Amino acid sequence: MEMVRCNEIRRQLMDLPTDLLVDILLRLPVESLRYCIRRVCKTLLNTVDSRSFIRQHTLSLIAGNNHVVCRVPQLMCLLEETPLDEEEIIITTFVTLQSLRYDGGTALTKGEFTFTHSTSSPYQPRYMIHFVFYNLLCMEADEHCLLINPLLKQVLTLPTDNIRQLDMTKYGPNCHVSLRFYGMGFDDITNTYKIVRVSRIWHKEDYLETLGMLAHILVLGTNSWREIPSVPPCMGLIYTYNLCAYGDMHWLMLRGRDGGVRILSFDFKREEFHWTPAPTLRSSNKNSILHMLSLRGSMAIVETFPLGEGAIKVEIWVMKDYTKKEWAREYSMNVDVRPKYGLKYATCGEWEHGIFFNDHNMMCFKSEGTTRLFLDL
Repeated sequence: MEMVRCNEIRRQLMDLPTDLLVDILLRLPVESLRYCIRRVCKTLLNTVDSRSFIRQHTLSLIAGNNHVVCRVPQLMCLLEETPLDEEEIIITTFVTLQSLRYDGGTALTKGEFTFTHSTSSPYQPRYMIHFVFYNLLCMEADEHCLLINPLLKQVLTLPTDNIRQLDMTKYGPNCHVSLRFYGMGFDDITNTYKIVRVSRIWHKEDYLETLGMLAHILVLGTNSWREIPSVPPCMGLIYTYNLCAYGDMHWLMLRGRDGGVRILSFDFKREEFHWTPAPTLRSSNKNSILHMLSLRGSMAIVETFPLGEGAIKVEIWVMKDYTKKEWAREYSMNVDVRPKYGLKYATCGEWEHGIFFNDHNMMCFKSEGTTRLFLDL
């Protein structure tokens, strides 16, 4: 009976016009395409494995049109543990990514996804997350850069090179290279995923003196970095948030003396850095704090500033049209944060029904730990 039902469903599915069938498949999550649809019949296997379909599905995800991505856990907790043993010469550090659920109350519970990765070295490595590209996390540990898919429990070590061996004739003998940050995007012209790496060259005797910048590209599937002529237009590059959106990479820069907002972007098709226009924020409050995040697949800027009497104003600007670079203020709300949530040191992210703030002001509330404030939009 079950075999008859499957054959009937397969027949009805294949009787649909090709355009309608592809439109239905484009709305499915990657897991369904990979583990279910490809096994139905050879025709569907060839359809979802074709380069044209993969390109359309990827562009749909990047544009935020495919809302099924919300099935993926939005909240992940990073736990780092190093069991110390005085007799051990090699130190092993364990990093665990654990999905979390928020039920709308006052508690966070563990989700179904968990992944642990270990690194062994003569000294304790420092882990740093550089970016999140949909289900992928880029993490640096022990001078090695890892691309991690915690849902599939896969780890890819990105190739290393001799970037630290500079041309001394150009920068002088007293120069040093520090790897600053990475970004990932999709080139829909060549149908390839790329990673950009930006390095800072500084004077050995003065860390604040920037001598130059280097930018390299890695095409996933290859094993070497390629230097590109384009570098960030600002030498002392310091950013507060990064975001993968619309196939490009974006960094929210620290405010200058004029208080203006600047977004540095990298176009993976042209392999060029450029400035993306930011929204014209209505607040002139110098105490306002800015955050950048992805909200339902679109780039968003969140601004918070105090109102007094234990309240803050929260405004959310969303990029409505990336081609035209048009922003719109979609949310403006007053939030009562009494008695203790200043959110001055908070980071901001997205969860299934809105945004959350993760306050790291441990100096004031050591006994109570980190404060998390969830806003249901």
